[in-house]
Amino acid sequence: MKKARLTFRQEIKTIQNLPKIQRLVVGLKVAGVFLVAIGIEGIVSGNYLWAVVFIPLGIFVSMAPIKVRVDRCIACASPLAPNQAICPLCGAPQM
Repeated sequence: MKKARLTFRQEIKTIQNLPKIQRLVVGLKVAGVFLVAIGIEGIVSGNYLWAVVFIPLGIFVSMAPIKVRVDRCIACASPLAPNQAICPLCGAPQM
């Protein structure tokens, strides 16, 4: 069985359909990546204080175990059964 992959447009639509709390979680994960990138830039440019501050902060933010469970599909907003991993209507995998 082939794993279902979302296209770029489906991913953007999925993020737009997320509830506000889950959008915040996605934003925090992206922000963690940027914080680590700032820390790496600090190593490259010789500002080691940036590395000491931003790398652990970015790792903490992006690795924080935050998960919000809703009973709706994140792609099409159709109702889901408890612990259902794939939407029966659109076939989108759930986060």
